[in-house]
Amino acid sequence: MRKSVVHYTLERCIRCMKCVKACPTSALSMSDDRVIIDQKRCINCGRCIMACHNRGILAQGSTLDDIENYDYTICLVPGALISHCASLEEAEDLFHAIRLLGFDEVVDITQYTALHLKEVSLLAEENEGDPYIASFCPVIARLIQNSHKSLLDALLPVKNCSEIAAMDLRKKYAHIKNLGIFNLCECESKLELAKYPYGNPQYEVDHALALTDIFPLIRKNMHKGKDPVSFCKEGLQVCNPHRIVRQDGFLIADGFDKVCTVLDMAEFGLLNEFRLLILYPCFNGCIGGHMLWGNSFLATNNIDALTAKNTKPAADLPFEELYTDEFAKDDDDKRSFMERTRFFKAVNEEFERLPGYDCSACGMQTCRIMAEEIVKGNRTEDDCRVMKTLKETAQ
Repeated sequence: MRKSVVHYTLERCIRCMKCVKACPTSALSMSDDRVIIDQKRCINCGRCIMACHNRGILAQGSTLDDIENYDYTICLVPGALISHCASLEEAEDLFHAIRLLGFDEVVDITQYTALHLKEVSLLAEENEGDPYIASFCPVIARLIQNSHKSLLDALLPVKNCSEIAAMDLRKKYAHIKNLGIFNLCECESKLELAKYPYGNPQYEVDHALALTDIFPLIRKNMHKGKDPVSFCKEGLQVCNPHRIVRQDGFLIADGFDKVCTVLDMAEFGLLNEFRLLILYPCFNGCIGGHMLWGNSFLATNNIDALTAKNTKPAADLPFEELYTDEFAKDDDDKRSFMERTRFFKAVNEEFERLPGYDCSACGMQTCRIMAEEIVKGNRTEDDCRVMKTLKETAQ
């Protein structure tokens, strides 16, 4: 089971329930004055983190101390971070500052991002049925696995860009036995795409670093030198839904609410005139990642300046190396159709007895989630404060 990257800090929590209300998959609940995170429901979207103003909900990556565990270290830099540089000179300064953190080499992944887009575009051109779904963010895959299972077959099984880059670099440096690959993450969802710190051994990336943790260190190293760099323009454009190369039959949506609307419409077959749905859960795409600083609107205008002097083409890798079975349908639920039907009926009956205020006073996000927990035997109707008060008043 994939793990949540969200951490709860009891000392900072003021029990305001904002995080519980913000979660789009009802993964958070309150019990015994503590926030409980359901690992199966959590999709690592980070909306609970944005809702918490007291930093009671956090997502943290590995530390730079882990660099010492490897003979040679490489840091992967996403296009979303690069796009926040106003000029090529600033980007060169940034890459040098990152290398001074202790890395032997700093590599941008824009050429691999462009390869990802090229591959999903080729697949979409051959599509004559329901639209395919592509995303450069693991949140979309987890959201579909959690709430839109009927669309799993439409989700293109292409590896994440950081994973493609790490795989190619491991082949390039095969002569180095103890190679460490670190990925700078612009948002919480990317933190899960590594072996550490969340124990996902299936990935080629060794460690995921949260930009919010190391940004102060990067800032201290700025203006101390420059490393020559060049970027793939198409890869930078992918990070921004307003700059991505558009083709006929492609629908591009950014922002979580908009993405959910698109998925709902796709489930009902209302978007069949499109061949490909490219979805970004963050507003303004990856350049609007929660762990980035600066203005994502200004970052939109930086791509041309960053690629004015020189560019590099998309990476060229065998297509069979780009695919994954990670998005395959899970079989965690062993219940038969009849068992699921009986459970659904019991939940509906219990839901009819609850007040339906969705007040979250019981600690659950909605009355329907509370009804599910009651049917499962995890809660009772007495845990509903409204019903308990009505019973006491009636007596």
